[in-house]
Amino acid sequence: MQRYFARLDYGLVILEEDDLFHLHQVMRLKVGDEIEVVIKNKLYLTKILSIKPSEIKIIKELDDSSEPNHHVTLMFSPLKGQKTELVLQKATELGVSEIILVVSQRTIVRYEQKDIAKKLIRYQKIIKEASEQSKRLTIPKIKYYCDFDKALNITADLKLIANEELVGPTNSFNELIVHLKKDQKIALLIGPEDGFTKEEVVLAYNQSFLGISLGQRILRAETAALYALSVIINKLEYK
Repeated sequence: MQRYFARLDYGLVILEEDDLFHLHQVMRLKVGDEIEVVIKNKLYLTKILSIKPSEIKIIKELDDSSEPNHHVTLMFSPLKGQKTELVLQKATELGVSEIILVVSQRTIVRYEQKDIAKKLIRYQKIIKEASEQSKRLTIPKIKYYCDFDKALNITADLKLIANEELVGPTNSFNELIVHLKKDQKIALLIGPEDGFTKEEVVLAYNQSFLGISLGQRILRAETAALYALSVIINKLEYK
């Protein structure tokens, strides 16, 4: 069943225009059909009462335990082509809580100040659609930092940086996450296509980031982000 994020207004469910278009023109839903909607992190079963004007009414609240109860922040540099959007989408599906785009010295893709807001609106839409598709109850937030030093000030119980200088066995990575608890906040920092400079790694270490190896091969930035995130979330969701 299709899921949408919505708000409540005088007892009626209000969807965004893009969602209404998708509901009627793509999914071809009609009066009497039921859909799932998320309102303030709670899931509801609703029924379509009218197409134009749109009228959707809540039937009942539903139990849902799919939303992760951990808090993982993925920090990575904007990437070339559509790779940034790929990471945003897949990280959302995996269960990330927050995404921070970080500009480092070797970051190739840099946004003009006037374009940042427009980019973030587009990226937030991609994240929202990925949240709906993967049936989440929350939509991860996205931020953009031009100042690398400022981004490192993030507060977390465990802060990790993938350091290609440590390429080799993943002992350090496994040892750091083996005792993770679900209520801890984790920040994962991934570099750009050409990696971090030695100075940036030192800066990260000075801000309590711990270096980890992601294996014996050099991974592309987008692969590194999704691989490391998968390992962390797998550990947090293991019962």
